[in-house]
Amino acid sequence: MKVEVKVEEVIEPIVKSLGFDIEYVEFVKEGSNNVLRVVIDKPNEAMWVDDCEKVSRQIEDIVDKNINQEYVLEVSSPGLERQLKNIKLYEKYIGKEAHVKLFKKMDNLKEFEGIIKAVDYDNQKVTITVNNEDITLALKDIATAYTTYDFNSALKGNTDNVNLNKLNKFNKNN
Repeated sequence: MKVEVKVEEVIEPIVKSLGFDIEYVEFVKEGSNNVLRVVIDKPNEAMWVDDCEKVSRQIEDIVDKNINQEYVLEVSSPGLERQLKNIKLYEKYIGKEAHVKLFKKMDNLKEFEGIIKAVDYDNQKVTITVNNEDITLALKDIATAYTTYDFNSALKGNTDNVNLNKLNKFNKNN
């Protein structure tokens, strides 16, 4: 079993009990370090550094018991432009705009933006509407993808007193 899957299984109940969702877990080599990155989100609320620290403190001992090598634990928020690392994240952001980069060209497209329309869990595919045309992609063909945030639209009107924590692009009610 991959480290990420094992760790996510054991920490998910703890993270949920603290009021957060796990966006994704990855175990990667960065320089000479192994990094266990746990990206969390708080449904319909702003994330704070204190939130990440709280989760980190609660999961660090259980993570240590499940990883048999040196690593750095990094707990972070997904930010405004969220990486789409798995099928559940594509589903979470159906109706939102995403920037997609493919490993190789498909229909003369290698990098584009479109609206996430649907997901197919069984076949691990996602449908994205690009220029009013639906494109269905296998996740294995996607090099990177992330949601996009239109700061210009969010800041229209009075930009002097904008509270960035109130920018609710990712609220499903928008």
